[in-house]
Amino acid sequence: MQSKRNLVFSCLIALSACASVMASDWVEEEGISDFQAPRRTRNVPIEQNPDVEEHRAQPRPHRFSSEEVNEQGPNAQVEDDGGGHGIPEPKKKKGNMLEGGVSHFHSGAQQNQGTGAPPRYGLVEQEPTSIHYPPAKETIVEAKTFRAWIEKNHPELQGSLQAQREQIIEVKGKWDDSGHVLRAFGLGCSKVPPEQLNKYDLSKSKILIVDCAGNVPQEGLAAINKFVRAGGYLLTTDWALEGCLQKAVPGFIEWNGDNTSETRVVDAYLKTEDPILTQGTVPRAHWKLDRKCQLMRIIKPDRVEVLAASVQLKTDDSQGLGNLAATFRFGKGKVLHLVGHFDYNSGRAFNNLLPDPAPKIGISLRQAIAANFIAEALGTGEPAAEKTQDN
Repeated sequence: MQSKRNLVFSCLIALSACASVMASDWVEEEGISDFQAPRRTRNVPIEQNPDVEEHRAQPRPHRFSSEEVNEQGPNAQVEDDGGGHGIPEPKKKKGNMLEGGVSHFHSGAQQNQGTGAPPRYGLVEQEPTSIHYPPAKETIVEAKTFRAWIEKNHPELQGSLQAQREQIIEVKGKWDDSGHVLRAFGLGCSKVPPEQLNKYDLSKSKILIVDCAGNVPQEGLAAINKFVRAGGYLLTTDWALEGCLQKAVPGFIEWNGDNTSETRVVDAYLKTEDPILTQGTVPRAHWKLDRKCQLMRIIKPDRVEVLAASVQLKTDDSQGLGNLAATFRFGKGKVLHLVGHFDYNSGRAFNNLLPDPAPKIGISLRQAIAANFIAEALGTGEPAAEKTQDN
């Protein structure tokens, strides 16, 4: 009996051993048709971990020095009734907040010999490929901010209101109001309708500011040409490019047929470090543009100096240039054209809401460049009309 039990027990042990050899390690479950061994991941650094390779190309949330995630995103809207486009938030750093990604300037001026062109001051090495500063915020900027900027950069202009009224002539336009911002700067001017310009005595004048839309009759265009050729300064804004500048002083800058698609605030960067026209400014800022602003084409690049341009504006420019401000000499005089306006903001005259104040200086970059141009004109010595005696 005992021997039978031992035999049965031995058989059971043998059968159990055979079953363990023949059994599969795959257990079929519902919905599973093939066996796949799970991938095993070692505890290695992320750079060496093959399981995270597929995530390398996925963008990570951008973080700033304050460790706060930018919730506004790259298309954050500017606080502007005109629906301006925002500019991505920068990575904050101590010191100059505009330094991140800013192309630097060559030092010194390069004289262009035999071309009649002005010296090429500190050309930017390369244009920026991305925007590195915060969105523009529409801000109330009082006249004291404008006057503080003038006092710091052009103290010689203070206390000369009576002379300035004879020297600065605003050719009135429908869409821009240079007189408004001139008053904020504490500068005086005389307003002249476009149709009366050819009859106005310019003998004591040094600069003409032709507001957008700048529809000047033929007689007035001839007067402007004579004025600039004799040594006068001419500042034109926006549509005055087609209505005045390219007719009065042809062959340098013209409307290229393109317009801005909408009212917005774009990025702006200096292309030239001009010792006069860009003093008291910053290398990066914003620039307010209205819908259908006329974009410019440079006809004579060897004679025209582009002072400022915009990366974002290239989307509206068939030439892909995005020029915002350009200057050139003509005869004994000088010309500056701005894409956009000189005033605070079109459509809301006589208020102090500025859609594109520049960091550190408080006023906009376009206004600072224009004010420098006016200061240069007022410091040229004798009026342009008196210089005609030498021709």
